Amino acid sequence: MAREILHRTPADSRRTPWRNGRGETEELALWPPAASFERGDFDFRVSRARIEESGPFSPFPGFERLLVVTSGAGILLVLSDGTQRVRLRPLEPVRFDGGDAARAELAAGPVGDFNVFVRSGRGRADVEALRLGTRRVREALGPGHALVHVLAGAAGVRVPREEQPIEAGSGESVWGRELPREEEWELVGRSADALLLVVRWTGST
Repeated sequence: MAREILHRTPADSRRTPWRNGRGETEELALWPPAASFERGDFDFRVSRARIEESGPFSPFPGFERLLVVTSGAGILLVLSDGTQRVRLRPLEPVRFDGGDAARAELAAGPVGDFNVFVRSGRGRADVEALRLGTRRVREALGPGHALVHVLAGAAGVRVPREEQPIEAGSGESVWGRELPREEEWELVGRSADALLLVVRWTGST
């Protein structure tokens, strides 16, 4: 497939129940296009959800997982046999094995979270939290896939070879698919509270 730029709104997201039945996920991106979450044959997935109570995460063996707390007081991530405990504060990404028997213990009430899954051996993903405000910044994205998600406020996203900047509000994303080379995207905050998450996946294109 050729390079493609998508502007995705909440109406474009797909909602799926958690494997453990304890909640629901809003799927923002899934790759490749013919794959599905239910079959587990995807290489890359980005989603967001809300954790209402402490409990186990659904296991995803064969995947690396990145987790970011986006709202609330944070969680204590308990890994493996309980001997590994990682405090997740808002907007601090943590990376762990999706197949681990992980458990989330809420620090003080429900939290929102943002998840990135990459199949083991299919490249690497990174997540950056960007408090943009009304600034103008440039981000080097690609090759591979890049997704800019607006957590709060609004932002303009100017993508090379696109005629006009994409205006994205809270809950919206701009997804660059199969970028053949590194590109410089310009991100412009349209409000003082503009807060973004920038995802890079250097999987095969």
